[in-house]
Formats: sequence, C-alpha cells, structure tokens
Amino acid sequence: MDNMTTNNENKSGTSIGLDQLMPEDNKSVQLELNYGQNECNSQRVLKENNTKRGKGLFGKKARGSNPFWKKTAKLYCVLSAVCAIVVMVTLYVTHGDFLSYFLYHDTLDAGMDFFHSIEYVRGRQPYAVFDTLYPPLANLFFYALFLLVPASVSDNWTYDFEASVAMRGTETDLRTTQSCFLLYVFFVVLAVLLLAVLLRDVMQNAQWARASTFFALFSFGVLNAVDRGNIILLAAGLSLFFVMYHRSKRAWVRELALVALAVAAGLKIYPAFLGAMLLRNRDFKAAIRTVFYGIAALVLPVFAFQEGVYGLQLWLKILFSFGSKSKTPWAGNGINSMFAHGAHLVDLIAGTSNATVSFFAAAFAVAAVLVVCALLCRQEWQALLLITVAMMYQSQGNYIYCMALIPLAYFLAQEKVMTRQNILPFAVLMVFNLPLPIFEERNSYIRNTIVQLAILTAIIWGVVLAVNCVLAALKTKKPEQSKLDKKAACSTLVTFGASLGALAVSLAVFYGVWVLYNAPSITMQLGDGIYNTEYYTPENSNKELPFYWCKKSAEIKLVNPQLNTERYTFTFTVGDYFFDISDRPSIAITFGDSSQTFVVSQENMKIRYTVDIPFGESTIDISYSGKRVDAPQDSRTLYFVMVEPQLERIK
Repeated sequence: MDNMTTNNENKSGTSIGLDQLMPEDNKSVQLELNYGQNECNSQRVLKENNTKRGKGLFGKKARGSNPFWKKTAKLYCVLSAVCAIVVMVTLYVTHGDFLSYFLYHDTLDAGMDFFHSIEYVRGRQPYAVFDTLYPPLANLFFYALFLLVPASVSDNWTYDFEASVAMRGTETDLRTTQSCFLLYVFFVVLAVLLLAVLLRDVMQNAQWARASTFFALFSFGVLNAVDRGNIILLAAGLSLFFVMYHRSKRAWVRELALVALAVAAGLKIYPAFLGAMLLRNRDFKAAIRTVFYGIAALVLPVFAFQEGVYGLQLWLKILFSFGSKSKTPWAGNGINSMFAHGAHLVDLIAGTSNATVSFFAAAFAVAAVLVVCALLCRQEWQALLLITVAMMYQSQGNYIYCMALIPLAYFLAQEKVMTRQNILPFAVLMVFNLPLPIFEERNSYIRNTIVQLAILTAIIWGVVLAVNCVLAALKTKKPEQSKLDKKAACSTLVTFGASLGALAVSLAVFYGVWVLYNAPSITMQLGDGIYNTEYYTPENSNKELPFYWCKKSAEIKLVNPQLNTERYTFTFTVGDYFFDISDRPSIAITFGDSSQTFVVSQENMKIRYTVDIPFGESTIDISYSGKRVDAPQDSRTLYFVMVEPQLERIK
C-alpha cells in the first residue's frame, strides 16, 4: 500500500521515515523509526514491525507479548465478539423483538432509504415532490437503478409522498418485487465487499488483521446502514479509498483518489470533510482539483432531472431546513443535540424558553474547530478521528458511524499497544463502532447519551492535542525547526479560514445571483386525485399524447422560484374517454380566492384558465360535477380525463 504508515512514538518525538521494500509480495511499507534517549526501544519496534504473521486467522503469538487487554486489535476483536454474542442471545430470548430496539424502531421501514430513493426519482422531480435530502449525484445513481426496474412494476408506484409511505407492507411494496430486492442485495454486497477489501489492506500489518476486518463489517454503523439501505455504505468505501491513496506515488492513482472523494461527497456530503487531509499535507493543487471535481459531481447530475439547476436551490433549502431544526435534548446523536441539551438546562434553571433555537451554526463552528485541530495533529489516525467527529455536527441516522471505520482501521494499524495517550480515543472509537447491545430509538436514549459523551470527549481531547502540538513546536530547541513549525501552523490556519470564507462567499453569490437574475420557469406537478400517466394516439396523428384519469377532485401543484408574480395560462383538454357529457357537466377551477367554472359542452373541449402565480408553492384545485365512470374492471375511482395539461407563460 502506497501510503501505509506505522507510527511508534517515544519521548523524544524525533522521527526518520524509511521505505522498506518486500520483494516477496511486492508491497512497500513505510516504517517510522524513533531515535532519542532509548535506541534499544527503536530497535525493538523495528523488529516487531518486521515480524511475519502466521498463516492462521489470528496470526502467531509473539514471545513475551502483552495480554490481550493491552493489544488494541485483540481488545477490539474481543469486545466486538462479546457484544455480538449478547445481541444474538437477546434476539433469541425476545424471539427477534429486540431488533426493533437495537436498529431502526419502525419495522416496516427496513431498507426504505434504498427503495424509497428509487421510487422518488421516477418522475425525475425528487426535490419538488418528495423533499429528498440526497444530493443530485445520489439521485442520479438511484435513477440509474430505476431504469433497471420493469415498467410493469414501476407503473404501480405513486408520485405522492404520503401514498408512497402507505405502500409499505402492501402488495405494492417495493421490497416484495424480485427486481427491486435483488438491486438492494447487489448494492449491499458490493458496497460491503469494497469496505472489506480496503479495510484489510489498511490493517494488513496490524495484529489480528483478518479478525479485525471481519468484526469491522459487523460494526454498529454498518449494521444500521444495511438496515436502512443507506448509500453511505458506498460513500464510506470511496472515502477510505481516498484516504489510502491520495498520497500514492502513482499520479493516476492519486487523481483517482481525488475523484473518489468528490463522488463520495456527491453521494452523502459528509466525506467532503476529508478534503482537510489535503490541506494537512499542504497539497493545495490537489485540493483545488478536488474542489472542481466536487462542483462537477454536484452540478452536472441536476441536468438529468426535470427540475434542472433549480433543483439545487430546492435541495439547499431542504438541507438547511433539516439541519437548523431544533433538537430535543439527548434525542439526537450530533453536536447540535449537545447544544440543545445545554439550552434545555439553561431553560430549567432560568425559567426561559430558549431551547427551540437553531443550533446549526454553533455545531458547524465546533466542527470547523475540530477540522483545524485535525490539521495540527501529527499522526494520521488522530486527524481522521477528529474529522469523523466533525462530520457529526448535526444529528443523523446511526449509519453515520460507518465513517468511524476509517479512523478505527488506521488506529489499529498504527497504535498496536494501549497507552495513556491513546486510551481515550480508543474508547471513543469503540462507542462509535461496537454493536453495543443497548436500547436505541424506542423508549430510551441510552445510546445517544453515550454517543454524545463520546463526542464531547473527542472534542476536548482533540483541542488539547492540537494545543500540545503547537506548544511542542514552539518549544523546540532548533530555531530553524521552530520557525518552520510556526509558519506551518500559521499557514494551516490561514488556509483553512480562507477556504471557509471562500466557500461561504461562493455559496452566497451563487444563491443570490441565481435567484435574482436567472431563476428557472415555474414548474408544475400533478398532485392528489390524478392517476399515473397514460398515452394515446389521436386519429390521423402519429404523436402520442399524455392523459390522466382523475377523481372527482384533483390538484395541480405549482412552484414559482422567482421573486415576482408571473401570469400563466393553465390549459388541458377534456378527453372523450368513456364518460357521458350529455348532462353538460361542469369543471370548476379554483386558485386562491378566484374561481371559474367551465361547462363541458363537447368532446375534446379545451379548457383555458389564466392565473397569477406568486412566489413559492401554490395549488390549482379542479372539481368535476359529472357522474362516475362505470368501469367494473377498473378498481380506480374514475370521473374524467385530463389530456396534455400544461402551463403557457403570458408575456
């Protein structure tokens, strides 16, 4: 592996990096030897790193080795095995009921992060209709999977969110169809396999490497991600690939690692924090290229959907609305929930009601501090742990702990023996990764409480570690080295601050310019009371026209992204499909306070309704006064047919 490092620190803190080539397996392992007061210790470290592992699962036991509770990898494996056994026994005793406490509380919602996402992109309006949190690239990924679903299956799906939720547990449940379920299986298997291969490569020189890799795949984050069918499984693997190879000696591998990070961030946002590793290495050119890759991964996929670039605005609105929601104390697993708990305590003491404020900005500020601390850390696993904690700036599903596998793998590879310096971060990693057999979302906040204490511990530990690193650099005996460390620390802080400022300015300029000067046209979505699209070909014509069977009442949803009111004409044709107009039924159209009634006096009658559409979301209500269509073979409630509905702007 190109950038695999083994770090062993002593009191001197001076180190020399060596590259040792192993001809038998053509793998290069970078070793870090420490020289200072105890040269015998450095020789012992070198001998230990060069010891060949046995062929068995756990490797050969070295002479005079410490007990398992002092060996980080062995202790991790033992703790994981104990937790797994307790979980299995608990499931056996409760006949499986404990699973709804251990994982997600809604048993009908298993895997629906995956299945719902395929359904949401069917109409290519994932943000306007379903308010999905996934970035555009993730929606493009699910749209590619949707194209693999037979039309006979997807035609039974709905465009409405509430109706989509109601499909669970019914005969139209996506999980009951062979094609959708196999897509889920393939996704989980491939994502977990990618994680397994990369974790094995990272920990190949660690003790109990194979066992550690095995138990890592059964960590709480992975189990939760599989239960939810969340795309973070794939994002975690791509993120680990970036961490492993962003300093590769081969240029094309380094570039592939940068692309992998951009794709991971395009799937699940959080991996974008790992870009700080490029700043930590002062590889600014690679950081700039990664930013461009990230912008491409964010912007280009929107053109595959009907919302276009306006979808980005909708997504940002949904994202910030979700992140800024007030949090119930101890109810979440993020940094913002910690602030909520603090505000709640203040309210109890002072008799105020400030616990409903937004904690998004404060939590993000703490995350920024953690990233700065990560830039100052000397060891790679330390930086990765702080960056992972920074990803938890807001409450998320427990699948976020998948990302904690990255610092865990590097910790086990680089810290083989438990010491006073690494026992706290080891405990934090265990909280994030162990499948702790405790109540989760139902009836108890035990896990979230433990997680928040772990996050608080990591924050304090990271700040203290960063301060110690800066103080050590300032107290060095070599003036040249002191000056160099001061410049490095200052340049790191300035670069990070400038990056955050540039990002904020870019987002503000993009949002303002787009909304004020280049907002897209008004979009129209078919709402309640309107069935799925069907097509027919009129006589003497080769063009297929879309038509929609409607109930007695129907809704047309409009979204105006422009700040000013726009005048449009809403048109459609009342089709001649199996319903009787001899009684001269009427169609009433209502928009806000205005209403207009049209008498259907002939077949294929054209309806035109002029409407002034204000900024934001609005609804056109349509009601039909005629009789219900007599269609015994059709279980739907059918009243009239709407042919080719569309909006025409009045200039």
